Amino acid sequence: MSNKTSVEINLDNLASNVSAIKKRVFPSKVIPVVKADTYGHGAEPVTKRLIREGFNIFAVSQLKEAMELRESGVNQPILIFGRLFPDEISIAIKSGFRITIFGQEDIQWIEDCREELPALVHVNIDTGMGRAGLIIDQEQDFLGHLIDSKVCIWEGLYSHFSTSDEKDKTYANIQLSRFRKIVSLIRKLDKKPSIIHMANSGAVLNLSESYFDAVRPGILMYGHYPSLETSKTSPSISPKQVMTLKTTVSQVRKLPAGFPVSYGRKWVTNHPTKIAVLPIGYADGISRRLTNRGEVLVRGKLYPMVGTVTMDYIMIDVGNDLIKTGDEALLWGESPQGEIKAIEVAEKIGTIPYELTCNISKLVKRVYIGDYE
Repeated sequence: MSNKTSVEINLDNLASNVSAIKKRVFPSKVIPVVKADTYGHGAEPVTKRLIREGFNIFAVSQLKEAMELRESGVNQPILIFGRLFPDEISIAIKSGFRITIFGQEDIQWIEDCREELPALVHVNIDTGMGRAGLIIDQEQDFLGHLIDSKVCIWEGLYSHFSTSDEKDKTYANIQLSRFRKIVSLIRKLDKKPSIIHMANSGAVLNLSESYFDAVRPGILMYGHYPSLETSKTSPSISPKQVMTLKTTVSQVRKLPAGFPVSYGRKWVTNHPTKIAVLPIGYADGISRRLTNRGEVLVRGKLYPMVGTVTMDYIMIDVGNDLIKTGDEALLWGESPQGEIKAIEVAEKIGTIPYELTCNISKLVKRVYIGDYE
């Protein structure tokens, strides 16, 4: 029954979302973030549809992701967020990828490659994310070295928000203020970048002051607000879910009162009831944290997940309702029978929609709605 589980990827919904983002941030450019297999949606089809929609620069996390897109026929510029080590830099330069640099050591590595082609670089400034990037006060000579470099073409400057999806924008504004000061300094230099970018999905929605030359939406493109706090304050964009995860009822079992369900006996029937078994589990990407917390939509009605989520199955309590083998069961997304928002599923288990979509296994068949070639 495993082939009865699938994810539908609605590329027309994707196009609608990016169109709304493009309109919102104009005249700033949009750099779609297509890392992590486009958050589980399928990098090649999604990126090619985005190209059809007129986007001409993309961002990924790793060299491997950029190479896979090149090999699939994506010839547009690709910015790599992650740090490249010396054995990767030559490949990136030859492929025309945009290389993120984090300090003087990166400049030295690029120069040591002695490639005939120049390296197109973006500088990542840490304004308070505390994860990666240049802390400019700690490398006073960095800008001078970059300007003097004979092999680095300084194309971009960027930073990243850590709290733009929170209702309280105090810290986000502190980060923005720090970045603005650096931008003001750099704009006085003889050699300066042509693309300045900072806004992620939360900032696209709530911090128009951070748009600069370009923005980098991620989860918003795929139909989700970064958090419920963001959704309550951002009525201007109503994203449509791109991913719909569904399966099929494989069995309906009548159980008496006092009957335990699944591993560990974490749920026991308190009266006679029917349990529908669904052929999907944590091997497919369903979090075990949804044990006794999740809900599934069948025939337009929500039913609770009961018992421990297992590797290959979950169970739902359908009471005395007329549920049959072969009925469609919706985990999240949109369908004719109704909708379950992934962000609300994520909220039940204290996570974010990014984790839900990224975790869907390669075992699960992707079905694409809308053209991409």
